Parts: sequence; C-alpha cells; structure tokens
Amino acid sequence: MKKINKYMVLSLATCISLSPLMARANNLEGKDIIPISASIDKNDTEDKIVADYIKYEGKIVEVNDNGKNLSVLVKDKEDEPYNGMLFHINEDVILLNNKSKEFITKDTLKKGMKVSAYYHKNTIMAMSMPPQLGPDIIVIDESEEPIFTHVSGFNKEFISSDGMLKINPSENTVIVDKDGKKIEKENIINRDLIVFYTISTKSIPAQTTPEKIIVMERKKEEKKNPEITVLDKIIINNKEITLNKKVYKNNKDVIMIPLRQISETLGYEIKWNGETKTAELIKGAQWTSVTIGQDNYNFAKMMVKLGTAPEMKDFTTYVPLNFLEEILKVEVEITENGVINIGK
Repeated sequence: MKKINKYMVLSLATCISLSPLMARANNLEGKDIIPISASIDKNDTEDKIVADYIKYEGKIVEVNDNGKNLSVLVKDKEDEPYNGMLFHINEDVILLNNKSKEFITKDTLKKGMKVSAYYHKNTIMAMSMPPQLGPDIIVIDESEEPIFTHVSGFNKEFISSDGMLKINPSENTVIVDKDGKKIEKENIINRDLIVFYTISTKSIPAQTTPEKIIVMERKKEEKKNPEITVLDKIIINNKEITLNKKVYKNNKDVIMIPLRQISETLGYEIKWNGETKTAELIKGAQWTSVTIGQDNYNFAKMMVKLGTAPEMKDFTTYVPLNFLEEILKVEVEITENGVINIGK
C-alpha cells in the first residue's frame, strides 16, 4: 500500500509540473517549433532599423559642475556599480521639461531627477567606465500625466525615419526652433524634430497630432574626404603605423582595413574562433564580434548592419572602414596626403 501511495504522489507531482508545459504546447499548435539546438537561418530574422537618435532613460545620481563644465551621471540601474552613462552638457544641448514642454537651464538639473537623454547614432562615445558622450537632448520627466517624446528625422510625409510615428500637425500644434522662434509647418519637412504628444493610434506607424514640435538645427555637412592613396600606412592617435597587411578596395569599391593590427593598436584584445570564423574584440567592458561573410555587427547589445560583411584575405580578417566610427566609435578622417587618420 505504501508503494502505491508513493507512485500516486509521484504521478500527481509529475502531472502538476508538466501541465504548464502542456498548456504552452497547446498554444503552439499550427506553429513551427524549432529545437533549441537548431541553427537559426539569418534570412528568417528581421533586420533592426537603428533610429537616428538613441534614447537612454534613468535617474541622475551625480551632478559635476566645476563652474566651467557640467556633466551628469545617469543610471537606469542604481544598484549596479558599473551601470550608467556620463553626459557632458554644453551650450548646444537642448534641455527640456516634459511637463511644461518648455526649455530649461543647466542649473535645473538636480540629483534624483528622472531624465531621458537622446544622442545621434553617429555620436562619438568615449568607451570609459561609464561611457561618456555629449547628448543632443535631455528631457526631465516631471509630468504626472502620460506624455511621450519622439526624437527623429521626419520625411515629407511627416513619417519618422524609424517608421514608428507619423505626425499630423494642427493649427494648435506649437512649432518652434531651439531658440523658441516660431516655425511654419512647411519648414519642418526633412528635418530632425523633437515631438511631444499624448494620444496616438495603434497603427504602424502610429499617428498623432503633436502638442509641440521643436525643430533641431541642421547637422553640419561633412567635408568630403580626400581619396585614400596610402594603403600601407595609417595614423592612430597621432602615431604613424606601418601596416603588415595593406588597405584595399573590395569589388563594391568599399575601403577594407585589417582588423587585428588596427584594433590591437586601439587597445583591444582579439580572440579568433577558427570554426565559426568569428573574431571577438574586448576592451574593458566594451565587447563586439565580427564573423566572416556576415553583415552583422554588435554594438550596445544591438545588431547593426554596415552594408558590407567582413572578408578574409591572405589569412587576414578585414572589415569596412565605417566599422571604426559606427561600432568602435572612434573618429576617422582622411588627411590631405591620402592617409587614414584614426582618433584625435
């Protein structure tokens, strides 16, 4: 009798533990089930659209003001010692209050405030601990009512570049520039905008009639770089380096640079996996990886496509030149002599 009781208890426990799995399995009827060990076809994954402006939300935990320079340390997880970003606030940073939707001054920023910082995807970031950069916008969150902020470029149809929001300005929508001067509706086409709104449709893109739009200054047009003519030398942090493997143009006219020598000179440790043909780059808390033949690059836990996959040539891994600015976040220019100059 004792054995029967044991079996009954075991059977009951098994049924209870498996019932959630059975319920989940029933919800998967008619869907393709892929075992954990199966590889995922990259063609089945959707490409992520990287927004023009990256948003970082958190709380100000430290304000540093020496009378000349102001910076704020913002954390989204206060209990983690290495969490957060350090934002340097200069005269070009737009400071706003989401409750009043009005401009504020630097001395308004206080410890304990909830804020959202926005910075352009091409902003140079110092990969220190914590990372440091100059944001484009900081919005303090004091509104008790739901208020949304969207920062993006908008086209002639008033659709944001990430395809997530369509704005329909009305006669009641306040439209101003960063100095508070009134702007006409026709002058916000193909401009970067800060949009405040409350209600939107559930469509894609969501549609809204904004309460206020702030038109940002146009980005300064970049000077056209001279052509790269020196292929066996490169300048890194003001020091000329002779390359073991030359720079070259691939069949799509994209400049390809040798990954290992340049990355190691920038302070990265390189780990190579011959089976997967993947190189890992490690520098403190910064990590990224590249795989031969795959246009998938890791940055800030996001997959970014650069338009060109890493290539293997003469047993050397090459990446496109824009890998340096887009992924490693270092400045790149071409000197008048046709030499690639990396870093300040």
